[in-house]
Amino acid sequence: MGYLNLKKICCHKIIFITLLLNLLTFSCYEGLDPTKEISESFVKGKVIVTSGKSSWYAPDSAYELRVVGFKKYPPTDILGEILTGNAFFTDTLPRFLDTIPFNIKFQKPPLEIQYLVAALRYDTSIFKWKVIGVFSDDTSFERTPRKLFIEKGKIIENVVIYVDFRRLPKQPF
Repeated sequence: MGYLNLKKICCHKIIFITLLLNLLTFSCYEGLDPTKEISESFVKGKVIVTSGKSSWYAPDSAYELRVVGFKKYPPTDILGEILTGNAFFTDTLPRFLDTIPFNIKFQKPPLEIQYLVAALRYDTSIFKWKVIGVFSDDTSFERTPRKLFIEKGKIIENVVIYVDFRRLPKQPF
C-alpha cells in the first residue's frame, strides 16, 4: 500500500510540474518576443479652463467631459467616425475643475489627428455634445485646429486645450 501511495504522489507532482511549465511557456510567449513592436501611442496633456472653475455649467448641464481626437476636420458623422476607428477618446474626465489632466490612447499609428477637442455632454442623451475647447494656437471664435502627427510607440506630452465658457469655439457639427 505504501508503494501505491508513493507512485500516486509522484504522478501528481509530475502532472503539476508539467502543467506549471506549460502555463509559464504559453503565458510568456507573446511577452518575450523582442521583435514585437509597440503599436500604441499616447497624447498626454491638460484641459485648462481659463474662465475659472466657477464658470462651469450647472451639474445638470455638464454630464460628461472627454478629449476626442479626429482624423478628419470637420468631422461630419461623429458616430460613424467612432465606429470606424477614425475618432479616439479618453475615459470620462473630472469636471468642475480649472485644470484637468488627460491621457488619450491612439491605436494603429502612425496617423494624423486633424482635430483634437475637449467635448462636453450637456444632456442625458448620449448624442448631445458640444465642443468647449480646441487644441489650437488661435484664441478666436474660429479656433483653427492644430494638427498632431502621432508616431508609432511615441508619447506626445504637454498638450494643452484651453476652455473659456464665456467664449466657446465655433461648433463643427
